[in-house]
Amino acid sequence: MINANQNERVMIFIDLSNVIKNAEGFCGFEIYVDFKRIVETVLKGRKLVAAYMFDAHTSERDPCNQLYDAFRRQGFRVITRMYYEKDAGEQKEVDVAMACEMLSHAYKNNYDTAVVVSGDRDFRPAIEHIQAAGKRAEVAGISTGMSWKLSRSCDVFHDLDGLPIFCVIKPENEEPLDPAPHFVPDDILTLDLEDIA
Repeated sequence: MINANQNERVMIFIDLSNVIKNAEGFCGFEIYVDFKRIVETVLKGRKLVAAYMFDAHTSERDPCNQLYDAFRRQGFRVITRMYYEKDAGEQKEVDVAMACEMLSHAYKNNYDTAVVVSGDRDFRPAIEHIQAAGKRAEVAGISTGMSWKLSRSCDVFHDLDGLPIFCVIKPENEEPLDPAPHFVPDDILTLDLEDIA
């Protein structure tokens, strides 16, 4: 009942560690994740206002800072919180920072549609507020780790399972894997949960 058009302004909000965790759970291997292709896929020819990436790190000297710089060079706006509970395996403040950014831009009328790339049910109230503000809310995610309540609370759900956004990296002590027909370009970033934790 909602038709997208090329003049529609879109902002994309990516929960980095959630996407990596769900992608590795889906594939069962260490993988490449092509975040640029995720953006292109959910954009569907509409106008991109900005693509944000949210994550937590442990210190100013965290090795992930190089990863964030690489994302910035690709055009992502990276927002991090310097807090991570390693013992619990949880990041703190990231979901709230992402929800605040989504709502702030909605109320400032900076976009027509927000796309949340995450499977975390915690974003459901933010999606409801975005919709209450007269904006369209979409969710993109992988079936592994996707909250069905989140996927049904939005106006459109983008299922990333069958899309060419992952490439398996050969596990140690195993035969080489044949490259997928959609093998990712050389400039793609290698991401692993250990890089983020």
